[in-house]
Amino acid sequence: MEQKKSLTLHGMTGINFLFILNAAAMIGVSIYLTTHYYSTLFPTTLGEGGSLCNLSNFFNCDAATYSKAASLAGIPTSFFGLIVGALFLFSSLMPSESLERTCSAVSKYNFIGCIILFIFSLAVLGSLCPFCTVYYILSGVAFFLYYKFGINTWKPDPKIAAMWSVVLVVGGFFMHQHTASKAGTHSKLNNSIVEQYQKLGVLGDPAQESPYKIHMATTNFADAPIRISVFSDFECPFCKVVSEQLPELVRRYPKQINIQYFFYPLDNKCNSNVKGRFHETACDAAMLAACDEKKFAEVHDDIFANQEKLKNGVLQDLAKKHNLENCIGNEEVKNKVITAINAATQFNLKSTPTIIVNGKKIEGTIPNGQFFAIFEEILKSAQK
Repeated sequence: MEQKKSLTLHGMTGINFLFILNAAAMIGVSIYLTTHYYSTLFPTTLGEGGSLCNLSNFFNCDAATYSKAASLAGIPTSFFGLIVGALFLFSSLMPSESLERTCSAVSKYNFIGCIILFIFSLAVLGSLCPFCTVYYILSGVAFFLYYKFGINTWKPDPKIAAMWSVVLVVGGFFMHQHTASKAGTHSKLNNSIVEQYQKLGVLGDPAQESPYKIHMATTNFADAPIRISVFSDFECPFCKVVSEQLPELVRRYPKQINIQYFFYPLDNKCNSNVKGRFHETACDAAMLAACDEKKFAEVHDDIFANQEKLKNGVLQDLAKKHNLENCIGNEEVKNKVITAINAATQFNLKSTPTIIVNGKKIEGTIPNGQFFAIFEEILKSAQK
């Protein structure tokens, strides 16, 4: 007698074991995305919103996290993926025909939803979330395994569907409450940050526009509603934090923000405002980055990525990599760095990083969520 087709009812077969691993992976990815959702939208510490999957402007999680598709009624979309993964895992560990029928139907609807989100990411967001894409692939594997080896149906078992709907509703309620609590705390903190920002004195944008740009939404620096000038030192650890924050700011406000860079090495080799050589490779690093304005953004990123190795001669390697071998020690390039340093006089600079946001000085840095609160207030005021 021919055995009835089933993915979960014939014991721990190789296919069933693969399905268990796939379901566990779906749960793991969903947990990460849910955690990332909260840490990105409601950060409480510096750098909390950083992500393993922010690989580039195209491959990153933030565009999806900040989009309308990231949540439904305050519930992260990834939570629904977590429930689906849990249902699949439960059906393998506690197999029954009614569970498999339900999972088979859910695998189809879930995969269709993934296809829709994939198209939305490409067509609307113009980017892909790597971890989301992993979940889409895992969902496709689950769909294929049920279609090829399991009970193939579009109709879930009514009782099982009702039971898991209750789990979804109850879990969704608590997630909604958690989101509301996070949002309330975050709103109070952001309101405080915005009030502090508004009380800062207006010093104006730097009198001289820097030729070294991180991002330009407009041709002229002064034309963007959000204008950021960063005074930074390549050996400064918190300056590296800022360098890693900037791409996230750009991803959130690509058409509203201009960011320019000013060198301020804490090294009297090129900075006469500094009494000693606190950072002995900072001036050389600045000269390397200043040498070719067209290559600045790429060199800037490379130097900060290798910050811990600067004293080990990595600058020479980077100079060769970018074909800038005659830049370090070049007097003409050094004068470019000094010109950037002199722009700091206007702001009575005391430390790095110092960030000028629309003419107001912020010493050090703050979490991206607080920057976003300030930016939203700036944009709101610009529309009045």
